[in-house]
Amino acid sequence: MFAKLGHPNITRLLGVCREAEPYYMILEYADMGDLKHTKQKVSVCVQVARAMEYLSNQRFVHRDLAARNCLISAKRQVKVSALGLSKDVYTSEYYHYRQAWIPLRWLPSESVFEDDFSTKSDVWAFGVLMWEVFSFGELPYAELPDDKVLEGLQEGKLKLSPPHSCPSRIYKLMVRCWASSPKDRVSFSDIVSALSDPPSESKV
Repeated sequence: MFAKLGHPNITRLLGVCREAEPYYMILEYADMGDLKHTKQKVSVCVQVARAMEYLSNQRFVHRDLAARNCLISAKRQVKVSALGLSKDVYTSEYYHYRQAWIPLRWLPSESVFEDDFSTKSDVWAFGVLMWEVFSFGELPYAELPDDKVLEGLQEGKLKLSPPHSCPSRIYKLMVRCWASSPKDRVSFSDIVSALSDPPSESKV
């Protein structure tokens, strides 16, 4: 499915080698690495939002949207990449739960406890990704061990604080992504519109 997608903000899958393990994916080259290593914050977020709007219109659920799975070209173009691209590099950002490795800190409760993944769970993850961008790549809930993150998610008590110098409208948009009920979360089309508006606000 990923190979059939075509969008300027989606990494092109050029080929797959599955003759013997380990399997390999051949992706287009992105000169500037992944999203954890750039500071073009709003531009980065709106490009990812456009990619996710396209994916949602194609009825494609990413399931692992995070800064580690977004690459940057030399022209500062952001490309959302394949699922699980960075599992081997960012092993500490995955949690073993119910016989699977999941990106716990980027998932809403319905995905973790009910295995319910949708565009709306991708919206939740996008909110966490925006937080990553504005905190310059910090680990979400870095002060909490995985079991406490799981517990807080189950109790509905998890909340990421606004990153330093994050514009208030950006943080409010993050919070809208993290609504407890999926139906209350903002859509990717609305996110694109909100991020494309010229900034005119104070910091949080």
